[in-house]
Amino acid sequence: MKEKLQHKRKQQIMTSALSVALIKGFESSRMDDIVEHSKLSKGTIYYYYKSKKDLYLHLVDHWFIEYSTGVLESLNKKESASDQLKALFSYFIDQFEKNPSTFKIMVEFWRMSLLDKDFSSKLQKIYSQFLDYLIEIISIGIDNDEFKKVNPRITALSILINIEGIKWFTVFENSDVEAHEYMDTITQFILNGLKKKSNS
Repeated sequence: MKEKLQHKRKQQIMTSALSVALIKGFESSRMDDIVEHSKLSKGTIYYYYKSKKDLYLHLVDHWFIEYSTGVLESLNKKESASDQLKALFSYFIDQFEKNPSTFKIMVEFWRMSLLDKDFSSKLQKIYSQFLDYLIEIISIGIDNDEFKKVNPRITALSILINIEGIKWFTVFENSDVEAHEYMDTITQFILNGLKKKSNS
């Protein structure tokens, strides 16, 4: 019962921290803002997180865990490497259309990483894990003779950078291109470049 309550409290704090960070950013926000938004006492928040920086570092982890769980669930339902990459792109665009703030916070995370080495280290670790997962998918596609013999790391990095492009749509709302059009196009570009040509 105690663990369940603690988990609920942490979720409540993370949700509020995300909302506050989107509105005010890391530097301009205060613990009092999170207290007010969460409707929890300041003592409760400091019980779990010793400082604003500590809280925001945990927010990065929280964001990654929430997202990676959904990604893995989506990809594990697919067998071929091509279908896994399609599912990956589809998952990100679906999430963007449901909740753009999930991607908007990434802009703030990266900004924070330029200002603080601990945030930089945290993001590098998270993105390295995601990059390794992409490398694994591409390597399986190559081994199964589904993909051309490309450099898995460079290809994975290219895919990661293209996914990161979704953030652009959170910064510039008035665009002649819709986010799903962008994602559909790069999905086709990437898969057409990776797949071996059929002999038929």
